Amino acid sequence: CFHPIKLARAFHIPSPAACARFSPLRLRATADNGREDQWDVIVVGSGIGGLCASAMCSRYGLKTLCVEAHDVAGGVAHSFQRRSPGGDGAQQRPFVFDSGPSLLSGMSAKGTNPLRQVLDAVGVAQEIEWVTYDGWMLHDTAFPITDPRSSFRLTTGSSNTFEQAIEHKAGIQSRIEFNKFKRRIMSPGGLSESSALIPPLALRGDWGAILTMLSYLGKFLKIGVQGTLLTGPFTQCMNLYGLKDPFVKKWFDYLAFALSGLDAAHTQAAPVAYTMIDLHKKGAVLDYPKGGIDSLVKALVKGLEMQRDSFAPGELRVNSRVTRFLLQEENNRPKCTGVVLENGKVLKAKRGVICNAPLWNMAKLLEDSIVNPLDLSVAAAVHDVRAKANQMEMTGSFMHLHLGIPAEGLENLDCHHSVLNFDQDITAEQNLVIVSIPTVFDSTLAPEGYHVIHAYTAASEDFGDWETKLEEKCDNGTIEANDYKRDKSYKDLKEKKAEALWMALERIIPDIRERANRKGSIVEIGTPLTHRRYNRRFRGTYGPAPSEGKEVWDLPGPMTPIEGLLACGDTTFPGIGLPGVAASGTIAANTLVGVDVQLKLMREMKDAGALQ
Repeated sequence: CFHPIKLARAFHIPSPAACARFSPLRLRATADNGREDQWDVIVVGSGIGGLCASAMCSRYGLKTLCVEAHDVAGGVAHSFQRRSPGGDGAQQRPFVFDSGPSLLSGMSAKGTNPLRQVLDAVGVAQEIEWVTYDGWMLHDTAFPITDPRSSFRLTTGSSNTFEQAIEHKAGIQSRIEFNKFKRRIMSPGGLSESSALIPPLALRGDWGAILTMLSYLGKFLKIGVQGTLLTGPFTQCMNLYGLKDPFVKKWFDYLAFALSGLDAAHTQAAPVAYTMIDLHKKGAVLDYPKGGIDSLVKALVKGLEMQRDSFAPGELRVNSRVTRFLLQEENNRPKCTGVVLENGKVLKAKRGVICNAPLWNMAKLLEDSIVNPLDLSVAAAVHDVRAKANQMEMTGSFMHLHLGIPAEGLENLDCHHSVLNFDQDITAEQNLVIVSIPTVFDSTLAPEGYHVIHAYTAASEDFGDWETKLEEKCDNGTIEANDYKRDKSYKDLKEKKAEALWMALERIIPDIRERANRKGSIVEIGTPLTHRRYNRRFRGTYGPAPSEGKEVWDLPGPMTPIEGLLACGDTTFPGIGLPGVAASGTIAANTLVGVDVQLKLMREMKDAGALQ
């Protein structure tokens, strides 16, 4: 969902003189002298945003390298495998865990989801087999488990089943107000429709956006004053449309928090409005990929590494940690020409470097990249990035609980659950626990006869509780595998903090602890320090929060003050979430090619029915 208001400001659009890239790109032969690798584009980080940027650059004909510090791709969305140490030898398959998001929509068919559009653009959409389903369970801990108001189900589509659940949960007045609000926001030309009018494939970070958005001028104008609503807090829409019912307002706080890690008063209206139509339009379904989220990651990697015509395929390199950018001063302007890996390998980029690291991490990497203090323009640009990082607030972190348990007697489970106290502030620490049981859809993710479960507290963990476990007693921005103590106090805190996850799971599977203690089961607990280490997230954060004095995000676009260095990911426009980071990666890739190249792909996508 993209909005005209603040668009030019968000993208820090440079002058037309800086945009001399309006010609088709063709590969040129490059020499490798053994000390350097030559590429057109280097992408730092293989999160979903980085993989989308990489695959799109490769699709555009750019020789693209994606470098990843971890030993697997995917960033926060990566998957990992474990085998039970107490297995009986009959376990032929490992337990396969998603480490991050697993609730998706708009993926199983062509549509407006930016991540689906990337899959279509790079030619790998058919690589993924999707399971479609119609909702998830919610458990309200304000009521005892025996009370019928303690649980209800969100059902997608337009059958009014969810409205009936609202009435059963909170009364007829809540149902009436939800229906009235839904009709208003989903009306033709309304806020939900407006949120999806302009696709990221039409956007870029320079003045070329005037040409690539020309065919959307009518839609751009149609959004009109609604643009201010879309970029403002969702509570502004709630107030404007007269929403007063306490339960329905709490519901939208929950929905906003699930999307952004922030309540409705601090979440932009656009993603919530978009989600409303995604959940409640006729025939709406949710999607889960067979093989887990890893199959989505693998499809994007295939899109990067695919051989296309006369263009060289791209490449993903894991275990390739970037220690600094190659920065230099050219005509009194800062410029990035590549990166240096931990092993000393120099990687040169002719077109540009795209950084998928969060802004806080990128600022630290830039500071480590200054080698000549006399390059004043470089120092000033790095200082500018650091200042923006310091101004950007962040959400809390996560506790994770990964389980492999016997599945007998659990035949009628829903895959997804949310456990929370609706009477408490949605942002309260450990209030919301999100649960995924993907073996409900794909039994191959676990040994025969077992379920895998991922439960986590969403963006509500205070990193300050864990910071003293770091060797430096604070997060200095440099992340090492062994930079925190795993002593008794750490293990005790881990068990204490995991208790909320166990209690939430007991709402769904009352004998969960006993099952987890059986032979062949597995228990893995992840802390904010685990999240920080494996996902390379500063302070283990989920992502950005509004800066001081702001109600909502005011995120930058792909351009940075350094020529040749672009950014993507959840600290750039449009923000947190798989669709958001996919959009940011697409916009960064678009910016590195000529307008005619981008328009050609847009025409092909429209002809194929894959672009609105």
